[in-house]
Amino acid sequence: MPDKQNKIFVLLFIISIFSNNTFSQTKINGTIKDSNGEPFPSISVLLMQPTDSSIVKFAFSDNNGNFYISFESKMEDLIISISGMIIQSQSKNIKNVSQTVNFIVTEKKVELKEVVVKSTKIWGAKDTVNYLVSAFSSEKDIVIGDVLKKMPGITVAETGQIAYQGEPINKFYIENLDLLGGRYGIATKNISPKDISTVQILENHQPVKALENVKPSSRAAINLKLKDSAKGTLSIMGQLGLGASPLLWNNELTGMYFSRDIQNISTYKGNNSGENLADELRSFTYQNFFGSDNMLNIRMPNPPAISESRYLLNNSNAGTVNTLFKTGEDSELTLNLIYLNDHEKRSGESHTSYYLPGDSIFLFDENMQSSNNTDRMEAEVRFRKNEKDNFLSNYLLIQGEWTGGTGDVATLQKIHQRKNQSVFSIINDFHTVIKKTENKGFEIKSSLGFKSTPQNLNIFPGLYEDMFYQGEAYSAFRQEARINQFYFQNNVTLLAPWIIGKVILSPDFSFNIENKNLHSNMYVTDNKENKLQLHADSLRNDLGWFKFKEAVALDIRYVIQNHLELNVYLPFSYSGIRVNNKITGSRDFFPKPYFEPSMNIKTYLGARMESILNYSFYNQLGDINSFYTGYMMQDYRSLMQFDNRLPEIRGNMGFMSLNYKDVMKMFFAGGNVSYIHQKRNIIHEQIFNDILISTTAVDLANTSENISINGRLSKGFYWKGLVASFDASLSNYSSELLRQGELTGYKNSNLNFSGSLNVKPVSQLILAYKGNWNKNQSRIESQEKFSPMNIFTNTVSADILLSKSLSFNVNYEHYYNNAAIGNKYLSFTDISLDYTVKSAVFSLDWTNIFNAANYITSYFGELNAYRHIYKIRPSMVLLKIKLKIK
Repeated sequence: MPDKQNKIFVLLFIISIFSNNTFSQTKINGTIKDSNGEPFPSISVLLMQPTDSSIVKFAFSDNNGNFYISFESKMEDLIISISGMIIQSQSKNIKNVSQTVNFIVTEKKVELKEVVVKSTKIWGAKDTVNYLVSAFSSEKDIVIGDVLKKMPGITVAETGQIAYQGEPINKFYIENLDLLGGRYGIATKNISPKDISTVQILENHQPVKALENVKPSSRAAINLKLKDSAKGTLSIMGQLGLGASPLLWNNELTGMYFSRDIQNISTYKGNNSGENLADELRSFTYQNFFGSDNMLNIRMPNPPAISESRYLLNNSNAGTVNTLFKTGEDSELTLNLIYLNDHEKRSGESHTSYYLPGDSIFLFDENMQSSNNTDRMEAEVRFRKNEKDNFLSNYLLIQGEWTGGTGDVATLQKIHQRKNQSVFSIINDFHTVIKKTENKGFEIKSSLGFKSTPQNLNIFPGLYEDMFYQGEAYSAFRQEARINQFYFQNNVTLLAPWIIGKVILSPDFSFNIENKNLHSNMYVTDNKENKLQLHADSLRNDLGWFKFKEAVALDIRYVIQNHLELNVYLPFSYSGIRVNNKITGSRDFFPKPYFEPSMNIKTYLGARMESILNYSFYNQLGDINSFYTGYMMQDYRSLMQFDNRLPEIRGNMGFMSLNYKDVMKMFFAGGNVSYIHQKRNIIHEQIFNDILISTTAVDLANTSENISINGRLSKGFYWKGLVASFDASLSNYSSELLRQGELTGYKNSNLNFSGSLNVKPVSQLILAYKGNWNKNQSRIESQEKFSPMNIFTNTVSADILLSKSLSFNVNYEHYYNNAAIGNKYLSFTDISLDYTVKSAVFSLDWTNIFNAANYITSYFGELNAYRHIYKIRPSMVLLKIKLKIK
């Protein structure tokens, strides 16, 4: 009997497996005919996913107009589409169940004078725009980031941040998986375009599936679709680089693996040739709730407004390990480890003019050299379960950073500076959404973090004897400071508990606390190097800060599908700040009730155009590092003190944008107007005492206002692979400033035009141009306008394909600054030669051929004029060998 039962059990098990496989198959059949019942053969039938328009299965109609598709997919909804040379294309939304779908088509006449076969560069459906990578890439594009810069509608900033239609993206996916979080520079600067078939723009992307119909998003995401050859295969790339002058090196090792359940990108990079590795590791989605904690600084030359690789004197090493594991159909675990060692040197001159009340001007000249070393380690762990009705996410970040720097300044005397700072922080973010019905449920967010930032600044020799040490000389001055911070933020939203017609009401509750402690002390060192603390209460700080904020809000949404989205947010909050000053013995409490309403209207003006109108009111309170009563030496000639005054900003802002796109014509355009008005209760006054600038807080109401207008357009062409873009902006800013006891009005206007062009006139030549023109005008009230400053930048490059394996590149950059004293022009010329043999690419680069040595620039700030002379990298020759190891 037991054997018989076992056999029956095995038989039932096999039958159940067979049954499951049978029922998982979906079968779609149908016919394609005209209104007279005539069949249409050889018509293309596509079955697509509605989320990203990716093709699930395809077929062609037979001689009788019949088609049949069998497939497996867990998608609830699908799109079936038919197209052909002699019919009008049609699409239908269907459920993922076996069924019959018939089409009645309309015939169209096509007159062909000549046949030209083209690949579609861009295509789209619903909220997805697809870019064919091979149509925009060239032989010179090394990483996918090079190709993104040439895609219409997409912009890539110098920092690496990606925007679509002028708005930064909110997610970056690889095969629909979020491996890197906001650090997508690791992907854009390492993945080869040869491994990517399509770049997808997911418009109006809501990353949380459970909130798609509850909290729509106006931001876009990017998804990289890999070629089949790049899936399930370990890829290892290496680079060795050596050059002069001085002795140069640039090395890389990158490993990648992408499969359905595991993704990994591991990198090592090191160089001293001017490549900033920190940009690649930057997170573009991280929200810093800690505020500013860098209180002490070394005076060092300000970098010029030219390409960073021209002036960065570095010695850097960076390594990352990024791994994603799919733990279920809708869940994933991500681990990210980052290490950076960066050593940077700067050398230059600074000439500053401070405009004082009346006609007086204070001039200050500095010749500076600095050196800074940073070690940074970060570890991230993310778990994410993203289902249609349930969402769960937890994010843990641990950071450590150690910085040490020195700086030498030659001014009225020689001054040496030395700074050390260490940072430790830990952050945990929790987010969950649970839906009871289609739109109703609740959302919970909770975040906590801790950060400690001890730092010290040493200045040699001792300065300001009369102020700090009763007129007696001392050998050195030391400022110590530390901020410890803790925050705990909580938010609960009831999703659509009340629905009145098309109006959805969602209440929102939040409770946040933060606790901070600031300590600072001043010391001097006598001639015997004894450390002596300055005990005056005005020269030290011991401050405790506790802030809480509780709020209740009502979110009101009104939606007319594909026509209008109206969102009104009405938050009522009560904040309280308790400050315990252990030096003065004072205890203060600042209660603040607030009402900060906001409104957002999104209107769809047809299938290609949309507009957004936003207006909001806001309030901001000062932080602990703008509240302390004791003096703090921020750098060797800046002394700060705020005298127990709490800064408060009340403001309102408006924003209006209009975007247009025609995907088939590869045309994208848009523009926006923004307005910001602020009113402050505190103004910071600068007092000049020889080379020392003291900044204090004064109770005096003041305002500022900014109006800006921006426009952009980009267009792709089939002719010669031409892609062109153009941007323009105009801004006007006004504020009130206090200097030497006198309130002064300040105004600034800025006009900017920029454009780029990429074209391949013949198969052996690729041309690129990028230009920017900026005009800046400043004015101080009751005084004449400063002379307008015009800066013009042009970059032209040409890639010449000498043979299938050999190419030559020449690059020319030109800068013009009419406010510069002396030579107003600066230019760079670079050439490179690339030779490809099998899986190896040999590159010989010669940059700054004519050895330009200094960059001179001038600009205006608030009541100040600056002129900087910055030492840039000399002429360099670098030989690189890049090869595929596996």
